[in-house]
Amino acid sequence: MATRLFARTGLLIRFNLRRDWKKLLIWVVVLTGLFTAIAAKFDGIYGTQTALNEIVKTLKMPAMISLFGAFTAKSPYTTAKVFATEMVVFIAIFMIIMNIMVAVATSRGDEDDDLLELVRAHAVGRLAPLLAGVVELTALNGLVGILFGLGLTVAKLPGATIQGNWLIGLGLGALGWAFGMLTLLLAQVMNSASGTTMLSYVVLGIMYVARMGTDVSHPRLTWWIPFGWIEKLDAYQANQWLPVSLYLLLGIGCLSVAALLNVQRDLGAGLIEQRRGRRQASLLLRGPATLLWRQSHGVIIAWLLGNFILGASYASVFNTIGDLAKSNPMIKQLLGASALAAANRMIVKNFIAILAIVMVIVALIPAVQLMLKLVNDEQKGYLHQVYATATSRWHVWASYTGWSLITGMAVLLAGLSGMYLMGLVSMKDPINWITYWHVFCAYGPAMLVMVAVASVLTGWLPKWRYAAWAWVFYAFFSLYLGNLIDLPKWARHLTPLGFVNKVPIKSLDWATGGWCLALTVLLLVVAVLGYRRRDLAQ
Repeated sequence: MATRLFARTGLLIRFNLRRDWKKLLIWVVVLTGLFTAIAAKFDGIYGTQTALNEIVKTLKMPAMISLFGAFTAKSPYTTAKVFATEMVVFIAIFMIIMNIMVAVATSRGDEDDDLLELVRAHAVGRLAPLLAGVVELTALNGLVGILFGLGLTVAKLPGATIQGNWLIGLGLGALGWAFGMLTLLLAQVMNSASGTTMLSYVVLGIMYVARMGTDVSHPRLTWWIPFGWIEKLDAYQANQWLPVSLYLLLGIGCLSVAALLNVQRDLGAGLIEQRRGRRQASLLLRGPATLLWRQSHGVIIAWLLGNFILGASYASVFNTIGDLAKSNPMIKQLLGASALAAANRMIVKNFIAILAIVMVIVALIPAVQLMLKLVNDEQKGYLHQVYATATSRWHVWASYTGWSLITGMAVLLAGLSGMYLMGLVSMKDPINWITYWHVFCAYGPAMLVMVAVASVLTGWLPKWRYAAWAWVFYAFFSLYLGNLIDLPKWARHLTPLGFVNKVPIKSLDWATGGWCLALTVLLLVVAVLGYRRRDLAQ
């Protein structure tokens, strides 16, 4: 019986690797190359004791704890200990994103494309496709984990140990694998690839927000959050292997449940049944714009709510972050009440400037996703049916591009609104709405440029459309870690977000917003010309 369930698994593994090797190679090279390069540069940035003492003070601030995790390193501080604090949580996020994308593609993605139906028409075991995906994810995370360990060994960080290097590498690999197995489990719950992706990111978002709250106020409670286990490695000190074991147990548990559900469910179905549609189409369903809304409104609303909740969660710690008197009672006597209030507000504004980067990147994800959906819908044959009617290329392109631009701006505004509203509740002296509006006006035009570039890729180079994700990833890296790793100014200017002033710490630069909007219009004109000329993607 067991042999029959897993029949022809080896064939499917070879098929998956032949199909996905380019995508997997890009992930491996980018993640391990970035990780190793930053490790090699850290000694030059924090090579002196003075520099180490300064960054340790920064990492102990509540704002930094919420972003990078609790700083548990003990004196004497070393470059390796600082690296373990700054980089582990950051790389862990992208390890999870990588596994979500690969796991969804090898499970629900194949079902949505009807590939799995063709595969099961032959003498293939019922669990063979699932096992093939598990083997692919295991090999990917194992390779990345090993390369992380080797990269740290080659970088030779001061204060690093062989055990600490391999603990970080294998710990990140185990985290990625566990979340890959969790995604395979969620793929049995949902009935589509988009639903699985959305639910996976919701779970990640909930864990990230929960970790942020526990790290700032109750670090011991972080043990109850799987995402927070990666912080408990205590690399280069106690070197705790317990989190690695927990990730392996979590992955095995998720895989076991996923296998049981996979055997029981029908092909294309999930535990959450798809809601029946209308007997007759809505009067609003009059063209590609309303059709796209009908297809994607659930995802769009979920991103709006998710970023609103994320912004509110960050703002819930504003009062803690901006309370200098609580961390140092002498400051109140030295500065006085008015000067202390001004200093507290400046600290919160600096935190808002950092969080704005997160809000923008989160807003870019659904915007770019909707824009690239244009090519995906062509390849699946959906748009062939639309073009069979009296619908122009321009109309279809404008629908996808318009919803992408609107969604990106709306999700960004939702995140800032959540931050503002929670700030009214949590702060004694809340930040005015005009401050958040300036953040929106500063980053909005730059974000539109990035969406417009994604539109150009779909119009002229559909095979290279995923380069838009690489640009978003680089924007997050350059802005989120740019100051901490001393990234050159020209490197930050490789994305339009790098030209934006650090609002609200600095004033809003209307000139930057102006040329970003002009460039957006120009790029959109180029994009529509390319889309009207090229053949439909197959």
